[in-house]
Amino acid sequence: MHNMATKLSSEKVIVSAPTSFSGSAARIWKLTESDNDLLKWLLLVPIALCLIFIAWSLVAIWYFIIFGLFGIFVIPFRLLTRSGRNRKRNSLQHRELLEAVRNNQKRELTDDEIVTVILPTINNDGK
Repeated sequence: MHNMATKLSSEKVIVSAPTSFSGSAARIWKLTESDNDLLKWLLLVPIALCLIFIAWSLVAIWYFIIFGLFGIFVIPFRLLTRSGRNRKRNSLQHRELLEAVRNNQKRELTDDEIVTVILPTINNDGK
């Protein structure tokens, strides 16, 4: 896994919608990124778990209201907004790859960097 300081911009993009259970949890969990383990486990993780519980309660209410009132009409909107976040991540990955080529890095890629940069690009093209 990468250190906090070495994360690429594309690794920080959360594709899941903020109004989904996984998206809200992933965005809140970013609060726990700290190099100080004591601070992380005694303060940040409990706060994040409480916030996730609150967010999930609101998301459940949101789904009940939205799908109860508008039903099937919400699905195209959700697909369009998700594809926008996918495009953002893909453009960041492309920019990172171009910067790496431009800088002509002399070192070899680590296994984590290969999985992070190359594999998501292959999977997003549907190949």
